Amino acid sequence: MILSRRRLLATAAAALAAPHVMTSSRARAATSIVATTYPGSFDEAFRAVMGPAFQKASGADVTFTPLLGVDQIGKIQASRNAPPFDVVLFDEGPLIPAIASGVIEKFPTEASKSFAQIPQPFRHPDGYAPVITVQLIGIAYNPKKITTPPTSWEDLWKPEYKGRVGITGMGSSLGTAFMVEIAKLNGGSETNLEPAFEAIKKLLPNVGAIAASPGALATLFQQGEIDIAFNFWNNVALLAAKGVDIAFAKPKSGAVIIRSSAQIVKNNQDPKLVLDYLDTVMSAEAQKGIEAAPWVMMPTNKNVALTGANLTVAKSVDDLIASNVLLDWTKFQHMRGEWITRFNKDVKI
Repeated sequence: MILSRRRLLATAAAALAAPHVMTSSRARAATSIVATTYPGSFDEAFRAVMGPAFQKASGADVTFTPLLGVDQIGKIQASRNAPPFDVVLFDEGPLIPAIASGVIEKFPTEASKSFAQIPQPFRHPDGYAPVITVQLIGIAYNPKKITTPPTSWEDLWKPEYKGRVGITGMGSSLGTAFMVEIAKLNGGSETNLEPAFEAIKKLLPNVGAIAASPGALATLFQQGEIDIAFNFWNNVALLAAKGVDIAFAKPKSGAVIIRSSAQIVKNNQDPKLVLDYLDTVMSAEAQKGIEAAPWVMMPTNKNVALTGANLTVAKSVDDLIASNVLLDWTKFQHMRGEWITRFNKDVKI
């Protein structure tokens, strides 16, 4: 029997994810879907919480494939008629070209069980799937090495951190958001990153490691290779819960909020299961699971309250948005390709 490209991908991904494979007393469902996640704590949380929740709700399985947003778009465009994924995860930046390329479908709100529980600020203005989680970008640091918490992005340039700073490239929303904030602090703007590129050259003597992804950047703390970096709050909280010497500080200019949504891929293999999956990841029950320790991901379902470690950074999601920074990705997303190329050249990624 000749296996399809989708089946080969699903089989390979399942094999790689063997330690996370879900078990059940029932026989494996006859149907399944493939959904992307982001590498790192995001992927761990979805395997631990969303996978079992989806299986419970639908009786079907989901194979998770961790990829950055920019990589997901290319893979879908290369196989439009038989895409390797049924659901894709996008931050607000990569979502813009994904919509423009015509590879995702609008969300069937009238058929959804969970959509009514998602407040208006997290609904897409053009009818695509809503935001399922909010990520918060701030400064990660080793509190045993850095006893006075950092207060500004500019602290990464302090000479005492020579060789101890970690960074990642602009292929991730994390890297792009950081560069936009550095540009703004140095007289630039969301569309003028020239001051940020000049600043990053001055940062290089302090850089001890360049990570391939936000998850890998967080892991560098675990390996003792860096003491300070920009990173997502949930990555930091997950490592702290595992006993890693890492803490999180909000810059005085405000942390940056990134909104992430799970989107429906055109020509997916099972529209009913795809909707079941999206309803699951938006549901209060599943979002309570990823909000809780050790994942501490920010929920978007209005029926989910913040608890535990999340209360150290915000009282609620509304408070989080009001006191931090939301970027307008529509202004600069079209410029990111050029920025990524230049960044990779300047820092020799």
